[in-house]
Amino acid sequence: MTASHPSEAHPRGRGAPPRLLLLGGGHAHVEVIRRLGLAPAGNCEPLLVSPARLTPYSGMLPGFVAGDYGFDDIHVDLPALCAASDIAFRHGEAKAIDAERRIVALADGSVLSYDLLSLDIGSRPSHPSGGQEGIAVKPIASFAERLPDLDRLVRRAEQPVRLAVVGQGVAGVEIAFALRRRFARSPDRRPVEILLVGRSNEPMPSRGALARRLVAKELRKADIATVDGFDAVAFVDGVLVASDGRQLDVQEVVWTTSSAAPPWLRSSGLALDERGFVRVDRHLRSISHPAVFAAGDVASLYDPRPKSGVFAVRAGPVLHHNLRQALSGATLRAFRPQRHWLALISLANGSAIADKWGLAASGRWVARWKRWSDTSFVERYAIPPRASSRGGNRP
Repeated sequence: MTASHPSEAHPRGRGAPPRLLLLGGGHAHVEVIRRLGLAPAGNCEPLLVSPARLTPYSGMLPGFVAGDYGFDDIHVDLPALCAASDIAFRHGEAKAIDAERRIVALADGSVLSYDLLSLDIGSRPSHPSGGQEGIAVKPIASFAERLPDLDRLVRRAEQPVRLAVVGQGVAGVEIAFALRRRFARSPDRRPVEILLVGRSNEPMPSRGALARRLVAKELRKADIATVDGFDAVAFVDGVLVASDGRQLDVQEVVWTTSSAAPPWLRSSGLALDERGFVRVDRHLRSISHPAVFAAGDVASLYDPRPKSGVFAVRAGPVLHHNLRQALSGATLRAFRPQRHWLALISLANGSAIADKWGLAASGRWVARWKRWSDTSFVERYAIPPRASSRGGNRP
């Protein structure tokens, strides 16, 4: 980073309280903010900087796509949460970090200094070369804005529409089911063919065998075709191309594939992994710069895990504890991510599948469990508590 405007950095007078700069409004940071509100960190000046005022909860995205939740149901109001916790909020997007000088440059040209920095900025879609067309699930905010484009495509089509969901993990499976439900609810009832496409030999290869069988059965019931062993590398002019040259004619592609780090992190001076994510130790602290912490997708854990919201949620309490401790030089707590974690997989038909330890179960009771778990998360941060606005899809 080249900070050409150091004079724009927030003035830090001698004896000023240390600034805790929270960059990004992800799942871990909302818990940090809530806990700081319950017990302020004493002589500290917290500031949250986020490019969005509303931050979505990823676990509720399939329900939003299917029409079970409205826009407001799945979002946390960051300025309201910060105000309730007596934490300053700034609407802005980070474009660079200079970890040596402890400054962050924002897109508007301003520069902020920090004494302690915490990153929870999520990730970006990792498109294959040539695959920039289509709609990416991440970031969720832009995906929500593009959903009406799919509705218009289906509504205006004179022939049946063929959509490909690329990515066979839990996210891809849930989005495929959610889209099937969304278009079934459409008053136009236009025919839509949905393909679940990926390089693996079957959907959800990282989950248990029983869960995979249950999902395969539900995919057949929902008339969602699977295209296995298809390593998508490009989508151009209505053609999805695999690395081996095979092609699929589709009208649109939804990418749910792996995540990528913001490219500007590579000039930050922070130690990164081979994919550009911030390497942290067992305390969620940068292995190269002790004044920097990271959680959620942007963090490369010492004990690697998939990029999943479940780990960001679980990191929140540990991150809060360690930020407070770091301000006073006290002992930090280790974050121990689960080796086996529960997956509640929405089928978007009033039912869901639970999978853990190789055991799996399905039914409406699982869907009720998932709904309770998801809505409880968002309601924890609602200021004031709000009622559901089911069915709305405000972009």
